[in-house]
This record gives sequence, structure tokens and C-alpha cells, in this order.
Amino acid sequence: TVSMFMLALVVGVIGGAYGIGGGSIIAPFCVAVFHLPVYTIAGAALMGTFITSVAGALFFSVIPATHGVSAMPDWPLGILFGIGGFAGMYLGARLQKFVPQRLIKIILGLIIIFLSIGYILQFFM
Repeated sequence: TVSMFMLALVVGVIGGAYGIGGGSIIAPFCVAVFHLPVYTIAGAALMGTFITSVAGALFFSVIPATHGVSAMPDWPLGILFGIGGFAGMYLGARLQKFVPQRLIKIILGLIIIFLSIGYILQFFM
């Protein structure tokens, strides 16, 4: 739909400008604005993040190092994160069906609040 396309465009611009994953931006919007169930969003958001991460790693492997700065990814660490991400994506999407959606929203809200407080304190310290 047009609204989802516009959301993806905005998320792409914000994610590209600030270097953050699109899934972390688009998932809350899909739940809050489009009223989609959390368990359907989580796996799709993680898969999107995985695809863009692989594309980024391949891109930085191909481009030459400029000005003596190496841009090579840490492949062993990336593979470990990829394995963990796939396991979390699969298990999380399966297990979320058994956790009440309200509890998931409360937990995610608390995580966002605590992270925000941490970033604000870090800015002023």
C-alpha cells in the first residue's frame, strides 16, 4: 500500500542517515500505527536487518581501503552474530505467540525508556 511504501521510504532515509537498523524503526510503527500483531512483525524486521547487514558486509569487503583505513568487517564476529540472530529470529517469532501481546509491548516500552534515559545521561556526563 501507499502508506507502507511511504513509511519504508522515511525509515530508509532515517536509518541511512543515522546508521541504525530499519527494523528497529519500522516495527514499532507497524504495531502502533497499522495495528499489526507483534509476533508477525518481529521475524520480518529481523530478516530485513539480516539482509541489510549481509549487504553491508559484502559492500565493505569489496570496496578498497582508502587513506590507510581498513573497512574490512570482522567475519568471525559477524558470523557469530548472524547465527545468534537467526536463532533469535526463529525462536522469538515462534515463542511470541505464547506471550500476551500487552506484556511484550510493556517490556519493549520499558527497554526504550531505559535506553533513552541512558543516552540522555550519557549526553550530559
